[in-house]
Amino acid sequence: MAHEILFYSAFGLYCLNGLVGIIAQLRLFHFGAAHHVLYFIVFASAIGTTIFSFHPALLLTIAALALMPKSRPWTWKHPISAALGLLGYLLALIDHF
Repeated sequence: MAHEILFYSAFGLYCLNGLVGIIAQLRLFHFGAAHHVLYFIVFASAIGTTIFSFHPALLLTIAALALMPKSRPWTWKHPISAALGLLGYLLALIDHF
């Protein structure tokens, strides 16, 4: 039960960070360092979820999050990395039902 709470919390944080990224991309609001702090929390929670609620697809999420700092904002690599990370969560989510 606790690992499910961790999984859904990590997934929700990932979605929240994605929304923050989209808002920043559209230049509707500037989040500054808060976006980076949220990224760190998202990465840490994804690692925890992968450890305690292992699913092979979560390795895709971890890899995408690890590559995210290498992919600069305003390039095609940044949203592709985010989408691949989301795909990892969605594939793992399928097995939760």
